[in-house]
Amino acid sequence: MVKEPSINPHVRLDTHPAHTSAVTATLTGTRHDLARGLLAAHGFEALDDHTLVMARIDREEPYWAGKSAHALTAEGITTEITGPLREAIDAEWEWANYPMPW
Repeated sequence: MVKEPSINPHVRLDTHPAHTSAVTATLTGTRHDLARGLLAAHGFEALDDHTLVMARIDREEPYWAGKSAHALTAEGITTEITGPLREAIDAEWEWANYPMPW
């Protein structure tokens, strides 16, 4: 009897080293197709088999990275968020025209 390998993906979310608003996702472990698919559905694009990046024109990557982390965790995928990214996710956002004049 051949034992099916266990699903053991691990995702590490971090700020991009050169572009501070961008977020990187590093995949380790085995059988991380589900993790790749969830990350892609949340706006990440693959750089290679184990690295994805999210860069948005509105610079709201930390917010969407947090949503991605919740989706990964809900599927039982081990997800790590680094300290700098956690701080950015938890930061209060202020909009230039808030409160709106109307």
